[in-house]
Amino acid sequence: MTAASRLFGVGIAGPALDPGERAILERHPPRAVVLFKRNIQSERQVADLAADIGTLPGGSFLALDQEGGPVDRLRELAGPFPSFHDSAEAGLARRAGELAAEACARLGVRLDLAPVVDRRLPGAGESVLGERTAAEEPDRIIAAARDFLEGLHSRGVAGCLKHFPGLGRASRDTHRALPFLPEDEEEEDRDLAPFRALKDVAGAIMVSHAAGARDRLPASLSPDTATRVLRGRVGFQGVAFSDDLEMGALAEFGDLAHRAAASIRAGCDVALVCSRLEEYPESVARAQKEVPAPRLVEASHRIDVFVQRLRALERTAPPPDRPLEEIAADVAALREAIAARNKK
Repeated sequence: MTAASRLFGVGIAGPALDPGERAILERHPPRAVVLFKRNIQSERQVADLAADIGTLPGGSFLALDQEGGPVDRLRELAGPFPSFHDSAEAGLARRAGELAAEACARLGVRLDLAPVVDRRLPGAGESVLGERTAAEEPDRIIAAARDFLEGLHSRGVAGCLKHFPGLGRASRDTHRALPFLPEDEEEEDRDLAPFRALKDVAGAIMVSHAAGARDRLPASLSPDTATRVLRGRVGFQGVAFSDDLEMGALAEFGDLAHRAAASIRAGCDVALVCSRLEEYPESVARAQKEVPAPRLVEASHRIDVFVQRLRALERTAPPPDRPLEEIAADVAALREAIAARNKK
């Protein structure tokens, strides 16, 4: 039987595993551990944390959100990194991806939960997501995101497209509230275009909590969106991550354990529990009990294939032997180059 814990990614509270956290993770080994700024103090400290996580049963890969700009987990070590919008506007998204990946790989992180491919629409994505978004037009988003992904891959780190099926038309922040995407087939096609174009390049997609007009359910809990649209209409065969299941958009959809099981049933292969680790064991138990065995096996297989991709990228990349100080200097040079180009 597939262990349901292998369909989870979790966060921990601080810069080191405490005994209680270790006990939980040893009993319920997750497939991924997601790092946040609260977990990052110094290069040596992160190396020690990564080594400690590496001793957990089954092996867990490390991930973080390193977009640049407003979402910059590595700012204190090698930043501030330019926003995706600014690097895209300057035509330097590939270089941004290269440097993000160099910093990630130096710390043992093999998955960057980026780039954002939501559309930058006035009154919605432009104001809610801001500098995290590249452009309004799908073609421009696709070009910049492809460049960023190629930069990540060239340094041995994978990326993840987000936030499916697109938050560009959402007027609410899913961290706080549930947004509803208006029913408009033409606009929906434009939202989906970057995911369709880059699905095989990335191999990973994060499913958002925005609700669609058809079933009024958050995408992460909706079989219609997370399976029928993602797998059928878009044709994605890779691994689907839920967005953090603790977000405010899901407040009316049961406790964390209920959400976790529902997200996996709906089509998410990796359920993310980013802060409330004490509720993670019950989430695993609920998923084991309530998710049909064939669905557990399907999700586990997709994750296995993706882990093989992570290993292949690592094998073919140059060793991450440049010190963070050198990477930081190149990040500063990139900011200057972007400022110069965007002034023209």
